[in-house]
Amino acid sequence: MPITGTCLCEQIRLTVDLDQLPETSACFCSNCKKAGSTPMSVVMRTPREKVTIDGKPNVYPDITTTSGVIMDRLFCGNCGSPVLSRTPLDPNHYYLKAAFFDHPIPQPTKIDFGHRKEPWVHYDLGTSASVAHL
Repeated sequence: MPITGTCLCEQIRLTVDLDQLPETSACFCSNCKKAGSTPMSVVMRTPREKVTIDGKPNVYPDITTTSGVIMDRLFCGNCGSPVLSRTPLDPNHYYLKAAFFDHPIPQPTKIDFGHRKEPWVHYDLGTSASVAHL
């Protein structure tokens, strides 16, 4: 059964053709923090062929990433909601913003740039999680 999410003003809609939301990862890099105005970005790496985008999100080509890899950041031009990110390093996947969907967000199983998290942020990943120190 497809899972659908919308931006705040509902002009952008994502439909994921999966029975359940994919695993999530949390990124603490400064660009993800700034793009979402949050202490971290929680995303779901999802095959592009499983995602339908309705509406016309704006694209910000982020060329100042910590890793040096260009990251397109798609967002709603009306309400400003972050929608997804995409990178040429992983052309077959989108990184969907987990809070875009009105479903319980799966606990992250991967942490990126954990050394850049705010000291008041705590997380427990369990035994199957991986932590990337990029």
